[in-house]
Amino acid sequence: MIFVSTLDVIPGRIDDLRKIIKTLDVPSDIKIREFLTLFGKPDFLVTFEAPDEETAIGFILRFTSAAVPKTSVGVPVEKI
Repeated sequence: MIFVSTLDVIPGRIDDLRKIIKTLDVPSDIKIREFLTLFGKPDFLVTFEAPDEETAIGFILRFTSAAVPKTSVGVPVEKI
């Protein structure tokens, strides 16, 4: 499954989020496709693959001490 998450940094927590990102231990069942910083809001965007929603939630929860995530399931256009 493909997931798309945006991260809005909690005010005053950018250094904490940078540390989380730099030291991120990505589980073997998660494949990050892209991790981008954005100009404007949201602050970051990550697209990744996970085997199921529970695994995706566990991964995204790693960022919640420093950012507010919003996550959606991505469906390739050719599958609709």
